[in-house]
Amino acid sequence: MRFLRKLLVVSIILFSSRVVLAEELIHSLKFDAQVNQDGTVNITETILYDFGSEQRHGIFRNIPYKKVNQDEKSFIMDIEVTGINDERGKPYTYSKTKTDGELTIKIGDPNKTITGRHAYIINYTVGGALTYFDSFDEFYWNAVGSGWGIPINTVLANVNFEQGFGVGELDGVCYTGPVGSTAADCTVNKSANKISFETGLVRPREAFTFAVKFPKGYAQILEPSPDKLSFLATLLLILLAVLAVSFYIALPLFLMLKWLKEKKHLKDNARIVSAWFSPPKTADGEILTPVETAITADVTAGDKAVPATIISLAQRGYIKITHKDKSEFIFSRGVNNDIESLRKYEKDLYKAIFPDDVSEVSAKELRKSERFGLAGVSLAPSAGEFLKKSGVFKSNPVNTSGAYTVLASVSLFVANIFLALVSIILGRKSPERPNNSIQTYSEAVSLKNFLVSQDPQFDFQAQEMMFFEKLLPFATAFGVEDVWLKRFKDLFNTNPDWYRGDDVTRLAVMNSVVNSSYRSASGSSGSSSGFSSGFSGGSSGGGGGGGGGGSW
Repeated sequence: MRFLRKLLVVSIILFSSRVVLAEELIHSLKFDAQVNQDGTVNITETILYDFGSEQRHGIFRNIPYKKVNQDEKSFIMDIEVTGINDERGKPYTYSKTKTDGELTIKIGDPNKTITGRHAYIINYTVGGALTYFDSFDEFYWNAVGSGWGIPINTVLANVNFEQGFGVGELDGVCYTGPVGSTAADCTVNKSANKISFETGLVRPREAFTFAVKFPKGYAQILEPSPDKLSFLATLLLILLAVLAVSFYIALPLFLMLKWLKEKKHLKDNARIVSAWFSPPKTADGEILTPVETAITADVTAGDKAVPATIISLAQRGYIKITHKDKSEFIFSRGVNNDIESLRKYEKDLYKAIFPDDVSEVSAKELRKSERFGLAGVSLAPSAGEFLKKSGVFKSNPVNTSGAYTVLASVSLFVANIFLALVSIILGRKSPERPNNSIQTYSEAVSLKNFLVSQDPQFDFQAQEMMFFEKLLPFATAFGVEDVWLKRFKDLFNTNPDWYRGDDVTRLAVMNSVVNSSYRSASGSSGSSSGFSSGFSGGSSGGGGGGGGGGSW
């Protein structure tokens, strides 16, 4: 009986091992890049591919040659394959095709089949892979793209330079996991002229991405080429231009009628009062944040969206604000660390203020943070997206308003003054609202009326510190915090729990400091061609290159 049990166990082990062997996988992928001073990058990929017991001709490798910047503009990188061989230097037969923005390299002999382990050493040169910022240059790349459908046991990526750099001049970060992940299950090793990244198992459809920052002046500027329109797209553009000329009068009239319709819709259905003391709610009963309230009332987040959000987070225990002297403010983590319950843009802003293990940061330091700048820039559009999904607007009001601003700029450029005026004055205020969101709009405008008003009849409300704190971030979002602070000036014998320093009126100074900080940071967060940095907002799969492959 014991013998039969042992035989059964051994059989299961042998069968299991055969199943594993039959499955395809990549034992190791070694990625070597040489960043050249002429702006090109020489890349060598050494792939140890295991076909198991499957009969295959070889592998194919897909490498994206298009990359899209933050403005959704497409650019073309120049990729030249310089050779493909095995570990003994014997060249492989291969073919190349370009389709859907990817270069496909098909490696192997169609007249032969192979099994087991085989090494593929792919050499190619890329032009337009580097990104150029104001104070540094960067190589942001996917050493492993998300297009592989099989596991990769280990990955080592080396980035080499033709000269050495001083201490701190060469820096690197890496990201692992599904596309968009900011996990960093990888190691980074630096030397004077080389930086290496290593990770373990990369699962199917996951990526391994790195970003290397190096001093300006080392590499020549070699930007990717703008994606040229195809003949069909050019023809379509001409037709659109003809239609645009036809609508020189019809389009602005249409926008005027659209605005009048929305205005009448609000006037006939909204119930706006002179005073409303609570934040508005969606039709489903969800309370809007200060930024969402400002957008709901005015179709704009205003100039104080970032400081209003910071005060709101502080009020809820996520941040403590300390006023040091003059215009210097310190932000430290609060007692509440449940950031998963926050809106996406609130979470992004919080992580930008306190990245990794940072527990305290000054406004001066935030001015240098590209991640903080990007979080500030994306805050209003992200809030607008929430309002769309929650049914307050039929479309993202921030994006719609921005589109009309662009239309106004284009109209001015082509001397269509009528359309420009209608777009900037009326179009930006005309995002449509569903019928069931009119109450939300009414509450938002009524709250604004109360916050803006200096009518003495409302002074009875100015007796509770809790009431003051509750609506302070909303007053900030509407840009009337000065009025609000003045109304409650007699209450400032004590400060809220989340604020330390002089009396809380100094928050008006903080608002302007934070505003200038995020605008300063965002001003340097884009490259010359509009690409973001892998050091601020980077993620797995977010770099250039990558792609994937498989067997055939």
